[in-house]
Amino acid sequence: LQNEQCENTLYLLHDDVLCIIQVYGGLLHIMNSNRCSLEFCVDSWPNFNTVICRRQNKVLTSHPVQFPNLCTMFTKDLENLRAMLMDDRVIDWTQDTIKGIPGSYCDLIKEVSTGSGMDVKEFKGYNLMVHHNPESLLHNEKMQRHSVQSEMSDPTLKISSLKVSHAELVAKQFDFGGSDLILNHVRSCIQHLPSACILDDSGNPVSWCFSDELCEMRMAFTLPEYRRTGHMKTALTALIKQIHAMGFPVYAHVSEENTTAINMLTSFGFSFSPCIWSITCMPYL
Repeated sequence: LQNEQCENTLYLLHDDVLCIIQVYGGLLHIMNSNRCSLEFCVDSWPNFNTVICRRQNKVLTSHPVQFPNLCTMFTKDLENLRAMLMDDRVIDWTQDTIKGIPGSYCDLIKEVSTGSGMDVKEFKGYNLMVHHNPESLLHNEKMQRHSVQSEMSDPTLKISSLKVSHAELVAKQFDFGGSDLILNHVRSCIQHLPSACILDDSGNPVSWCFSDELCEMRMAFTLPEYRRTGHMKTALTALIKQIHAMGFPVYAHVSEENTTAINMLTSFGFSFSPCIWSITCMPYL
């Protein structure tokens, strides 16, 4: 899709945004410099039933480690989606493929991917939480006062953005961290996309969060010795302001078992929305 077509697609998808918020976020990034090299495919134009957001193939070929293959989608017709998934011009099943998809697509994705020789791993147990009115946070005196008090309670700490040099520390705390693919993806997100952190007097982050190429807030973490201080609320507030100022949706996925994070996001005004599952497809060894 070209820029004008992206704008038309954005308008047409708006009413379904909660069901396809990752697709919506990817489209917004494409329209905002597309620093993480995404592209969109549709089944037809201008009337379409299926939209697939994926990494540009030329990027996967020239930078196979820097960017993981990524694919998310929206459809009004599962059989139409099936046809697109089986078209090797749209999906290259020889690549590792990470998908964020509505739960109603899972059976189809598993059927098509296993039929293409892929081993499928499904990730469930996560809640999608969305803030429907982030503008309210900008005018919430209580939240702003809490943010200032958190920062000023220790004069050696300050609010900043993550740097690429912080990527190893950030990736190490990630549940699926440890690989070059994850580390380089974290580096790319930090380099190109909004982030926020609290730095100690040595310039090292003690609490942080950032956003990815689908506009999702990711990898929020506070070092154990700095917890229960309000630093994460301060970092999240700073990140939400950046994301909202860019016109992006404000949302995150949280493990159902992470009641601390769920309670924190609820206190910010986030609410639960229809869940999106993730599926990782890898070639059989």
